[in-house]
Amino acid sequence: MKLSCDSLDLSDALTQVGKALPLKKVMPILNGIKLKAEGDTLTLTATDLELSIEKKIKADIFTEGETVILGKYFTEYVRKIDKEDVIIDTSGEKTLKLTYGENNGYIQTMEADEYPAFKNVNDENSFYIVKKELKNLIEKIIFCTASEDNRPTLKGCSIEISDNKIIGVASDGYRLAYCKKEIEYGGADIKIIVPARSMSEISKLLDDSDENVKVSIEKNYFMVDLENTKIVTRLIEGEYINYNKIIPSDFTTTVFVDKKALDTAIDRASLATRTEKKSVVKLEIREKRMSISAESEISGINEIVNIDLLGHDLNIGFNARYLSDSLRAISDDFVKLCFTTSTAPGVIVPTEKKEDEYLYLILPVRIIN
Repeated sequence: MKLSCDSLDLSDALTQVGKALPLKKVMPILNGIKLKAEGDTLTLTATDLELSIEKKIKADIFTEGETVILGKYFTEYVRKIDKEDVIIDTSGEKTLKLTYGENNGYIQTMEADEYPAFKNVNDENSFYIVKKELKNLIEKIIFCTASEDNRPTLKGCSIEISDNKIIGVASDGYRLAYCKKEIEYGGADIKIIVPARSMSEISKLLDDSDENVKVSIEKNYFMVDLENTKIVTRLIEGEYINYNKIIPSDFTTTVFVDKKALDTAIDRASLATRTEKKSVVKLEIREKRMSISAESEISGINEIVNIDLLGHDLNIGFNARYLSDSLRAISDDFVKLCFTTSTAPGVIVPTEKKEDEYLYLILPVRIIN
């Protein structure tokens, strides 16, 4: 295999596919990135057997072929090369020679035949969605996924597709995020669970443009097809929680508040308990104003924000980080906080857009008056 390509294009491609390199110790071949030269294209592939990423870039191909090189090392090497054409040559025995200007280096290679084949998902169940809308859906829910292994299904995002809409849900058992987007889809209803890590990497590869991206779903696989990049992930097996039974529909206390003012107040108040294992803030909701306070053995902070209240006064406590995470995922200027009692979940919904576009549910923390 011998080819010439732009070093910046190669570096960008290596960085993108490198997101699929294993995070843990695995068989040596999976630590590599596969290079395949064919026609006028260099195709790069990386996988950890759960997440796979394929990227194509333009290249001048002198001799077609394929090889596998140590991914992280080669990525770092190419990143340090200035913008210029590089020549990749694997004519040496189990060696890749990289030439740039008057300089060169070599890297040992691995057998391409031993590398897992890239899974191309068929498009029988597929739809198109605007890139920025898919990116926004992921960013609105991803932070609520669980990190522990005791409930595997919660380590992923639930994706439901039906009736020209896509619904994403994530929960760690203490909080839940819900987001809905419109799409054009007329196929059978689909319910899947996509690993959180895969969703995170998909989000990073999406830009904020109005261009469409194709999403395809096959048994056990989920694929996002960008123009020259494909991301394929295995799905998590199992049944996701019935979140519709968890989300309350009737409330006795509703608060309309400036999102930035609320987030700032929570951030300052939680300083009092930042050394605690769990930083808790207490909300005291009264007509026209809400007190947000936190205290520890060494300090206490009380913040006041102006509100519009509909319903009853209420005292309720929450994990400060859970509140802040939800508020920072919201782009609206004002939000609506909905409650029933001090022991029932609190819900955050928008006021400016459709009320069913997103929702955050957080379990309260018992507070001692």
